[in-house]
Amino acid sequence: MSSHYLDVAIGLSYTFLAVSLLCSATREAIASLFQTRAKVLLDGVLTILHESAGKPRLSGIGASIKRLLRMDSGFNLAKLGPDSLSAAVMSHPLITGMAQQGRMPSYIPSAIFARAFVSTLTAKYGKGHTAALLLANVGNEGLSRTLLAIMGEGPDDLAALENAVRIWYDTVMDRITGWYKRRSQLVLFCVGLFYACAMNIDALQLSQRLWRDNAAASAFAQKSADAIAAGGMKPPVAAAAGAPAPTPLSQVAEAKKDLQTVQGLPIGWPSARFDGAHGKGAGAFMAALAFALMGWIITAFASSLGSPFWFDGIGWLLALRGTGAKPAPTEAAPVVVDTIVLPSLTVAKAAGS
Repeated sequence: MSSHYLDVAIGLSYTFLAVSLLCSATREAIASLFQTRAKVLLDGVLTILHESAGKPRLSGIGASIKRLLRMDSGFNLAKLGPDSLSAAVMSHPLITGMAQQGRMPSYIPSAIFARAFVSTLTAKYGKGHTAALLLANVGNEGLSRTLLAIMGEGPDDLAALENAVRIWYDTVMDRITGWYKRRSQLVLFCVGLFYACAMNIDALQLSQRLWRDNAAASAFAQKSADAIAAGGMKPPVAAAAGAPAPTPLSQVAEAKKDLQTVQGLPIGWPSARFDGAHGKGAGAFMAALAFALMGWIITAFASSLGSPFWFDGIGWLLALRGTGAKPAPTEAAPVVVDTIVLPSLTVAKAAGS
């Protein structure tokens, strides 16, 4: 394969990596400020307990602002009503003890949730009942049929009920995790589009500059190889147990520093594309705007793929180019900025608020 093709591909990939890191850090900051993980977890619990109709009562701009301000009413379970099983379970000390006052946990082990569920039922209806009788007292036909179907023809005791809750909890949370990852990609695209427009990161203009200037493409590809080999631009990984995790705002600041490494490319304002259309009429301006929009959308889509995608891609391109070995894979701790940690998983996993 032509070295120039690879140089252009490496240059674009390196730029997309820098933008992805900035978008991922911004998305993580949004998730932390608005407690998005906890909200999604609560929505998952409502789904598990067949109370999905209560989701709109806990949503809205007002609730988001309250969570941003860390107000106790940010997660107002009382809105679900006095008979809500979800509110009772999520108010159990086993669960409320996992988060600071006024907040909700963003991760609940399935064993803890199942124990809190059974404890809530026995506290309300008394001990010594069979699982079928406890579920009948709840009056939630959908939940009762689901858990009894999971229990099957086995024992009808509290241990069997707790195990059924664990299975159902893990199953639904797997689906919620997938849904959240897809939503995270949409948020990454929107954030990427914002940065692309605000900073004029036009993928089409970048590719044209690298394609026409062989020296610049080669120099930038070598710069990318040196940065990757030096351990820079790595996707952030989860902090080790007991170690303080970096704050979302510090991650944004670090990502902005990474983006500075692409200085020298046609990024930022004023734009040569619009300067060339100046004085040539409205048609030339609209054509320049159309091509700019295409370039910004391509940049936004590329950022939504996530920084791990571009980091690994640069490694393969560098290996093909023959200027360096493929970077070593990231450590066992997966990326945390692109997706959510939900109860069905024991660790976080990458994706691209």
